[in-house]
Amino acid sequence: MDPYQEEYIANLKEIASLAARKKPGNRSFEEYQEGLLRNRRRIEKIVDRNMEMLKSELFPLLDHLPEAKEEEISKLQEFAGKLFQVGEELDTGLYCQIHQALLNRARQAKDHNGIIRELYWLGIGRHNCCSKLLGLEFSMVKTYMTKMRLCFTEAGAYLKYFAQIDDTDTKGYIIRSRANISLGQFASCSEKIRQVRQTLQILKDPYYQEKAPDLPWDTFIFKTHRQMADSISYSRDDAMSADDVEAIMESVHYVFQTHIQEAAAQRERLPIQSAFSYYSIFYYCGLYTLDSLLNKMEQLMDTADQTDFSLENLYGFISLPAYYCQYLRQYPDYLPARKEYIENLYKRILDYVEVFPDAPENEMLFLYLRQLFNNFVETKNSISYGEFLVKLLIRFAPDTYIQSYIVANAAAVFSRIIMLEEPDFFDDIEEIRCLADPEAKLKAAVEYAFFSGLYHDAGKINFINLYVQTGRQWFEEEYEMTRLHTEMGNICLMERPSTCRYAAAALGHHSWYDGSRGYPNSYKRLECPKRQMVDIISLVDWLENTTDAHCQFTGVKMTFDEAVQSAIGLEGRRFSPLLTARLRDSRIVEQLKEAFIQGRLEAGRRLYQEEKQT
Repeated sequence: MDPYQEEYIANLKEIASLAARKKPGNRSFEEYQEGLLRNRRRIEKIVDRNMEMLKSELFPLLDHLPEAKEEEISKLQEFAGKLFQVGEELDTGLYCQIHQALLNRARQAKDHNGIIRELYWLGIGRHNCCSKLLGLEFSMVKTYMTKMRLCFTEAGAYLKYFAQIDDTDTKGYIIRSRANISLGQFASCSEKIRQVRQTLQILKDPYYQEKAPDLPWDTFIFKTHRQMADSISYSRDDAMSADDVEAIMESVHYVFQTHIQEAAAQRERLPIQSAFSYYSIFYYCGLYTLDSLLNKMEQLMDTADQTDFSLENLYGFISLPAYYCQYLRQYPDYLPARKEYIENLYKRILDYVEVFPDAPENEMLFLYLRQLFNNFVETKNSISYGEFLVKLLIRFAPDTYIQSYIVANAAAVFSRIIMLEEPDFFDDIEEIRCLADPEAKLKAAVEYAFFSGLYHDAGKINFINLYVQTGRQWFEEEYEMTRLHTEMGNICLMERPSTCRYAAAALGHHSWYDGSRGYPNSYKRLECPKRQMVDIISLVDWLENTTDAHCQFTGVKMTFDEAVQSAIGLEGRRFSPLLTARLRDSRIVEQLKEAFIQGRLEAGRRLYQEEKQT
């Protein structure tokens, strides 16, 4: 690689290390806090340096890639491979940009081998981006799924010319692309199953095997059967046909028997994931009741080892519980008998995550945790959903936790100021309006503001890599994708009893007061009884973003006073005039500024105490 490429990779790894939670050791809180600020300043410098290198070195090369020498292309491909590979995600967005440029170059040169190869790798990068969209309805993510699937579809379409292609690697890319068409979400489970069945027919066809005898056909067939078997894990629409179930049964049996033989040969236990698929098909065929399936799942989860950090054990410890919770959410009548088990299960998971080595850098661990986060089931004595969210942020994204806490503290201070002036300001919110005692009403409003602020960015969990590890300013597509965090947060908070009252803030905090701009379109301010609180979270969050949180991603940063003046300039359009009018009062501005400072200190103190107790 070129020196700037090696430096960029090293910088990304340093950012990941700086952004991860650090043990305080023997340091005082003041030393710990200074360390957090020092890391933040260092990250900002690295981002500036990275942008300088991209603008002066990489982007000019991508703009003139057709004239580039083969040596430069080879270095670029190696650089892209370092940016994203299985198990280590450093910068998937830049990886996709490079492979898109390489694809354009191959098209211009009419290099069919290059076109197929680059379509495959671009599709892999886009699939990784799509993995961040867990929990969203297909209609919300269809655009991203389609972009990913089109890459594999075009590369797979070269199957028509399979016999004419001489290069074995290229033939492998065609076959793998054809199989990967079935990755990601579909409008229905049956559509996904149909795609996998077609792939299996191709893989088993002697014609293709004879034309490329050196390809690992048995491996391709096994992985495709496993992909089919995974389709049984959970069906939201529960609309699989008899043919669908038959196809999955065949694949489950194939995978299960293969794993039995491998486990016997190596004298190991049967993989948990394979056993779950096997038991699941018994349930879908009517041979098991749901109660029997849940019992089997509990037996599998109980075999997971607290000291084993392998991928297989990780699945049993976190991903399988996520599926377990999915069934309980779909069939809540089965939950009462399993409350105690769920409560103990969460304790085991949190203890496991706490001792997991290099947890913040382990993408698979965080993928499984996002599955659990999206399917979390609350019980009376279990950890609450909000507490679980905070623990994830503290463990994997302490900076994001600090930012949320700052917004929470400032929103609480602003709400107190307003309530002391206008006690009926939040009377559109029934739970506040019904309180007759002024002190109780004030306390309820302030508490409501605090937790609305603390949980308003819950949807960022799915996109945490962009917020935590990005070593540059965002590309437009990344910025668009992060907008989905409002929909994601709304869904997650709304579906849990302990957090449903804060969902409006998650949904509407990026919407404009006059509705002319902002997102998402699903938030209608005048239809929301909690709009006054959403307005406060919106303003405070914007002040925090423009003065600190988002500066490294957007390249725009203001002082607090500049941001206040900017907000006043957006009065009646972006922000409620009932709020911006108060920003003309210097005393209130000073109180808000102090709330930001104290919020950061208090969040840091909580991180420090959490670490000391761990």
